[in-house]
Amino acid sequence: MLDLLIFGVVDIHTTIHTPLKSGILNDISEFSERFTGSALHMAINASLLGVNVGIICPVGRDAVGLLDVFRRYSIDYSHIILSSEKNPNLIDFHASRRQYTLYYKGARGDVTPKSIEREYLTKARAIHICFPDENLVRKVINLAKKEKVFTSVDTSFVNANADIKFTQDKSIKGRNIIYMDFKKEIRCNKLDIPVFIKDIPDEGKVKDAFMAAFLSRYIKSENLGHAALYGSCAAYFCSQSGKRVL
Repeated sequence: MLDLLIFGVVDIHTTIHTPLKSGILNDISEFSERFTGSALHMAINASLLGVNVGIICPVGRDAVGLLDVFRRYSIDYSHIILSSEKNPNLIDFHASRRQYTLYYKGARGDVTPKSIEREYLTKARAIHICFPDENLVRKVINLAKKEKVFTSVDTSFVNANADIKFTQDKSIKGRNIIYMDFKKEIRCNKLDIPVFIKDIPDEGKVKDAFMAAFLSRYIKSENLGHAALYGSCAAYFCSQSGKRVL
């Protein structure tokens, strides 16, 4: 039985620095690759907080070492979606005068409703979704609700009718909306939860730590206020560490 199942994308983040002059063979002065993405960061954070966590994500043929990461943090990867395509890749390309950000979807195209096994979904107490495909996300949520599995969604990827929505968009209304403003406050329904962060070097990593901690506590207590305060503390510690995980 899983406490938490994460459905999302693990990207390869590639950084390239080159002068990019025309008519010559340009040397690359810096080239780096690392695994990244909200799904990965949340799964690792949840595991570090003692949660039995699994992940569903597309994995391309060039994602060398990703399974080692899953094993290192005791993340169940038995139902990842293996693809003959290359892995999704976020590319930061730095030329001498300009910077470009590129994205290659790759193996994401192999994720379909048929590639997600219903029996695996029912093994989880909660499912968090951070996959950028509205139709697919809605199908997963509907299936989970039929099986009475708790669902949450990060609206920066897609706004779907989950039991809980994590958002930084003030225009989103409804019950069980967790509004995250790490410079001011966190609001859930009518509760105002304090934040402790003064400087946010990377808001994405702080958000992932908050959501992972929130869900880690909520699936045990089912108390929004306690879960949000626990998440706020985790966000603070993550902001102080300079790392993407707790």
